[in-house]
Amino acid sequence: MDQQTAFPLEVLPVQTQPFDFISKEGFLRSDVYRELERTFPVCPPSTGPTGFSFYWGDSTYEELIATNWAWKLFFQTAHSQLFVNYCIAQFSRAYQENGCVIDLSKAIYVPYQETRDGKEKRYLNESYQPHELFVRLDVHQGHVGYSRKVHVDHRRRVATMLVYFSDSDESGRDGGDLVLHSRKLRVLYPEGTRIRPKQNLMAGFACSALSFHSVPRIESHASPRNFVQIQLSSTVDAWKR
Repeated sequence: MDQQTAFPLEVLPVQTQPFDFISKEGFLRSDVYRELERTFPVCPPSTGPTGFSFYWGDSTYEELIATNWAWKLFFQTAHSQLFVNYCIAQFSRAYQENGCVIDLSKAIYVPYQETRDGKEKRYLNESYQPHELFVRLDVHQGHVGYSRKVHVDHRRRVATMLVYFSDSDESGRDGGDLVLHSRKLRVLYPEGTRIRPKQNLMAGFACSALSFHSVPRIESHASPRNFVQIQLSSTVDAWKR
């Protein structure tokens, strides 16, 4: 493993049902994971899907990547051309099959910072080319009451990756799993695959009009659902409806 990256940039076996996704236990380097878990911040109430988050640009986030070696390495690994290349190689079949409208053979990383307000917008008014891709690495906590209805991510997203820092079984968590949904005749978005959060587990998928997913409401638990969401994105729509 490259000691200059927080996680291996190696293509993993892809599960194709209900849509193309990957998962891996022990995803982050063990020393990196231990430090990230030890210093995982308490997220204040804020915008975003969980209602408790830190984004690039927030003062606490900036302090973490400036002063903590593990958070800095995690950030640098994701915000890189290597990570862009990795995602494209990992989900090449999905991009071909599901109608990605960006020429990913030209994909290059750009250090664009999508703001909190920008994240909520349907369209970004930016002058980047479609193949100039940026990365979000967002820190989240899910508390009792957190849920996500069946949805797909922004059409400008190219890939989504989740890395968990809590174990649902150890926490006695009721709810909070990641559910991937399929599409079948006469049944709207039936459950296809359920992924139970556990420490240092990664789940990722290619974004498309087919990548429907949800999170059942957290009814109870002993500790928050700590996780980091990494997203590779264009500033324009990457796939059609």
